[in-house]
Amino acid sequence: MMSSVNQPHGIPADAPAAAREVPLAAIPWWGLVSAALAPVLFLAGYLYAASLTSSYALVTTTVSDLGAVETPTRWLMTFTLVFVGMAHVATALALRPVDVAGRWLLAAGGIAMIVLAFVPNNVVGKSYMRHTLASAIAFGLLAFWPAMSARMGSGVPWPLRRRVAVVISLVSFVLIQVTLWGMILRASTDGIRELGLYAFTASWPLVLALWVHLRGGTALPLTPARRAA
Repeated sequence: MMSSVNQPHGIPADAPAAAREVPLAAIPWWGLVSAALAPVLFLAGYLYAASLTSSYALVTTTVSDLGAVETPTRWLMTFTLVFVGMAHVATALALRPVDVAGRWLLAAGGIAMIVLAFVPNNVVGKSYMRHTLASAIAFGLLAFWPAMSARMGSGVPWPLRRRVAVVISLVSFVLIQVTLWGMILRASTDGIRELGLYAFTASWPLVLALWVHLRGGTALPLTPARRAA
C-alpha cells in the first residue's frame, strides 16, 4: 500500500522526522537591508573616491590604491570597507535559512574586512605584505562561505543548492587568483580585477537573501549541532 503524501515535494507523511523537509526560516527585513547595503556602500564609496582622484583609471587604479595612506581618499575608503564589513556581519546574523557554518564564515569575513580597512598600503602602486595578507584572509573567508551555506533537500532554492554554492565559491577563488597573479606579474589591469572581486563578493549575499525571501523553499532540518541559535 502506498504511503500518503502530504509533505512538500513528494515526501511521505510517515517518513522519519529527520527526512521531512521543513519551510526555510524567514529572513528579517533588516537582513535584506544589510545585504543590500554591502554592494551599495562599496560602489558609492568607490565611485566617490574615484571622482576625487585626478589620476583615476578604471582599468589600472585599484581599490587598494584609493585607500593608500598617502592619498586624500584614504579615510573615505577606510570607512567604506568598515561599513561593508559591518553589513556582512549583520547579514550573517539574519541569514537564518543558511547552514550555520556559512553564517559563521560570512561574519568572520566581515570582521576581516573591517581589519583590512585599517591595514592599507603605504603608497600607491605598491602592495605591502601586511595588506596582502589581510586581503587574502578577508576574501578567502568571503569566497569560502557560499560553499558552506548550502542546505540539503529537494525544495532548496537554487542559491542554497550544493552545486550552485560550490560554483559561486569557485568563481570567487578564481577572482582571487586572477587578482593575485595580476599583482605578481605587474599587470596593467589590476584595477578592474580587484573591482570585480570586491563587487562579486559583496553582491552574492544580496542575491541569496533576495531569492530566498521572495521565493522561499524547504530543506531538511539542520542537526542540533549545526542549528543556528
